[in-house]
Amino acid sequence: MTVDAELQIHEVWCATATETTVVVRCLRGPVRIGARFSLVRDTRAPIDLTVTSIVRYNHPDHAVDPGHSALVTLRGTGAQELRPTIGETGREIMAIVQGDNPAVP
Repeated sequence: MTVDAELQIHEVWCATATETTVVVRCLRGPVRIGARFSLVRDTRAPIDLTVTSIVRYNHPDHAVDPGHSALVTLRGTGAQELRPTIGETGREIMAIVQGDNPAVP
């Protein structure tokens, strides 16, 4: 698997069975609309989520660059894996999802 897209999930705003909206920080990218995430990094939980929208500073955007935050909507399966977990120290651990961007046309 090529990993050229990585997002840290800071907060899950809303989630349904097939779609979730989350506040993220981009760790690797830029992450573009159409990016497909297949793995939660630390738990190795399989997911199949595709970026369907990105909002930055209250405006739609086509991508989010490393070091920046955004509100991202993902569609697919595995949204339940995006919630924070409690680590051995009792601290909350935020999920980091890994995947790949769509090919550049």
